[in-house]
Amino acid sequence: MIDERLTGGLAVIVSQLPPLIQRLLDPNSDQAARHTRYQLFAALSQFTAEDLTVDQVTAAQLPELLSLGASTCPPAFLPNQLTVGTVAQQKAGAFAASYLMGQFVNRLGKVGNPPQVVEELTVDGGDFMIAQLQRLQFNYNQHFQVADYLLDVKSRAGLLAAITAKQAAVFANLGPDLVSLAGQIGQTIGSAGTMVNELATLFKQPTTLTTAILTGQYPLPLLFAIEDHPAWFKNFFGQDHRPTPAAFDQAYQFTMTARPKAAEIITEMLSQARLDIKVLPAGNGRKQLLTLVDQLAKAVQ
Repeated sequence: MIDERLTGGLAVIVSQLPPLIQRLLDPNSDQAARHTRYQLFAALSQFTAEDLTVDQVTAAQLPELLSLGASTCPPAFLPNQLTVGTVAQQKAGAFAASYLMGQFVNRLGKVGNPPQVVEELTVDGGDFMIAQLQRLQFNYNQHFQVADYLLDVKSRAGLLAAITAKQAAVFANLGPDLVSLAGQIGQTIGSAGTMVNELATLFKQPTTLTTAILTGQYPLPLLFAIEDHPAWFKNFFGQDHRPTPAAFDQAYQFTMTARPKAAEIITEMLSQARLDIKVLPAGNGRKQLLTLVDQLAKAVQ
């Protein structure tokens, strides 16, 4: 059970932001990944309810400022639905994301982080924003492949979880090597969690694939399907008009057939996470982290 001060901490920080920024934010965005990050922080920090301080609660929210910034300026859009209003909204989102990045950096130095940690996490935050730009360049890119997908998810969802894990490890007074290991564990779990949620959403809501394709966001099983049926998908993407509903249904069937390949990659990532977790000293959240990995592994079966 995660302390409610962790789960409620983001609302407190958002309430302190300028009203103009608040109106652009959706605190309910990225909920599943945010819950995973809170689980990471709780496991690695090993704080009891009595130990948890305001600074520690605030530190757990800092990656969420980056997440909120990304949600205000998502690297996906429908070109034929752009209007003056949506363009203005996108520009506002970009300004808000920049402001939240500034808040992230500013608050890193106010929660008790050593200077070298502030510097490292500031670089991580910048890398996350660069990854958002890279994702935008991948949109509608027919050369986007499985390796690109994995790099993208590790550089965005994975990196946010890595920041959370490293911050928790610093507060647990772990040495530099273990802080780095915690970041690696967090990145793997954060990446795998995002991929698990993607598979679950595709399975429960078939129309999600249509939306993803129309916005140029290609899920992992779709990329495997493209590898398996290159000629069919070349024709599918090469049409000068929107594919028919029947064509989208066929693309979905191909994608679901390729699901086991995506699941296999996730399983391999979680196996690596287990190995890394067992390197942590006994008592540093190993049991909770292994339980989290087991939950993700069960969800992908």
